Amino acid sequence: MTFRILFCMLLLPLGSVHAQDAPAPQAADPAAPVSAVSYRSVFADLPTGVEVGREDWKKANADVGRFTRGHVDILKSEQQQAAPAAPAATPDTAPPAAAHPHTH
Repeated sequence: MTFRILFCMLLLPLGSVHAQDAPAPQAADPAAPVSAVSYRSVFADLPTGVEVGREDWKKANADVGRFTRGHVDILKSEQQQAAPAAPAATPDTAPPAAAHPHTH
């Protein structure tokens, strides 16, 4: 016999003796021991976002609410904030040639 088979034959009785000492718990037995269930949120490992701080939602709603026409007002507001005040054009100066959209 090989060593592996001999080794298994020696351990087989040990496992069966241990199984005979304590009966296996039955699922229908209300006194059967049950392992504790630990709760872990599925959202625990998700990123929390790119915001560093929190803004007051009432203030945010009021800021958005001042744009009564929606997206058009927001675009105009962004353009006014981004563009510096341009000097007023005088009637005696002609616009540059590149500003004219029509080409021949």
